[in-house]
Amino acid sequence: MARRQTVPAAIRREVIGRWGNDCWLHLPGCTGKGEEDDHIVPWSHRGRDSVDNIRRACKHCNAARQDRVLSGYGPNMHVVLGPPGADLMGAAEPYLQRDSIVVSHMQIMEALCPEGLYPTPAPALRAAAGSAWDAAYRRLAKSRAPVDVWLLRTLPMSRTHPRLLDEWIALDYSVTIVDPGAAYIFDRAGLDADALKVARQWYSLHLTQAGVNSKLAARHAELVRLGLRSADTTANVERVRW
Repeated sequence: MARRQTVPAAIRREVIGRWGNDCWLHLPGCTGKGEEDDHIVPWSHRGRDSVDNIRRACKHCNAARQDRVLSGYGPNMHVVLGPPGADLMGAAEPYLQRDSIVVSHMQIMEALCPEGLYPTPAPALRAAAGSAWDAAYRRLAKSRAPVDVWLLRTLPMSRTHPRLLDEWIALDYSVTIVDPGAAYIFDRAGLDADALKVARQWYSLHLTQAGVNSKLAARHAELVRLGLRSADTTANVERVRW
């Protein structure tokens, strides 16, 4: 691929005139100020230097995005969150298609651990599964392939990315909360000590579907204003032609 060139000043002026000079991404740590030209379809994916394909971003968000695309500008990204013991796969299964990709921390642990070790995996195994989950997610989030990706996870955070849920909302992923209730999780799910610790951490976040939906609606309205989503919420996202 040819060396990246600077966006022409005339295009930048038109971008600012049409879409404004505030950072469009609003990722965690956003400064709010448009300092750089950010390609909606990433330049590394042959995104064009056009007014339709460029919005302004702060330096922090432009770097933090790492070529992850808005859901639908490549893969359709779905997240299913719930405490340990919740049936995340069961919630996703009715919607899976033949080409769907499922990234499940639980299933990665089951694939890695020797027979008989699970369901009390060692901390090293949990860490390895977490690293594998994150690597798969990051790779798929940058994909050009128009597939459905389902991310199944308990805590919307990691050591390197403590605010994953905010990142997913900024990139307009669908987010589903699966919570069978604290009574079931703590009294009947049969969790080991480590899983119970994670469950307590999950409930301390006070995640609800209504709360997540409110944030997603606000983000969708902002993306409509920026010309990146249709005002018709029932319309499918028009996929970008690569």
